[in-house]
Amino acid sequence: MKAFEMTTLEEQIALDRCALLVIDMQNDFVSPDGMMARFGFDLSMVQEIAPRLAKFIQEARQRGAFIVHTRVINDAAQNPPSWYAFWGPPAVTLEGSWGADFAPGFEPQEGEPVVTKYTYGAFTGTNLDNILRRREVKTLIVTGTGPSICAGDTMHQGFALGYHIVAPRDCLASFTVKGPEFNRIVQDVAMYILERHYGKVVTSEEILRVWDAQAESRSA
Repeated sequence: MKAFEMTTLEEQIALDRCALLVIDMQNDFVSPDGMMARFGFDLSMVQEIAPRLAKFIQEARQRGAFIVHTRVINDAAQNPPSWYAFWGPPAVTLEGSWGADFAPGFEPQEGEPVVTKYTYGAFTGTNLDNILRRREVKTLIVTGTGPSICAGDTMHQGFALGYHIVAPRDCLASFTVKGPEFNRIVQDVAMYILERHYGKVVTSEEILRVWDAQAESRSA
């Protein structure tokens, strides 16, 4: 099947042509003791989706999904000059720190690639595109933090590179310094932009139902 013919969710997320990306589920972005919380960011939505996302990852593993994890590292020698100028001296997710470690329940398993990035999007300056194309991946199911920042840039870049984008809204989380209500507004705007301009916005349960139906069809 040609990529441009893959218009339905069922076609796009067949297990032999999709990858589940888990974006930056690191302690500094997830934990109330992490640096982003210390800087005043409200991480309540991240903490809300974390158990659901961890369960979805496990369900995806059981069904044989290809899973790729990303982590962002702050390093003045490797971050873009614009990044340093905006954020200042590195303080969040420093290499070797607890904050840079994956949060409990989000540790990659054997065979699951880890992509280290030094800016928001997971395609910039990384080998993610090579990893995906070697597997003949056509669709990205993107989860994790920042649907208008890190996960968002990754989806936008992936779409521009020709990947189909699927965003499970219940496994993506926004965080701001303006509190839970504003987090929800930012989340809603991010989902609107994704659905209208980049791909499909669904739920993790919808994805699992499609995978299970496809497995039943193969075994029939």
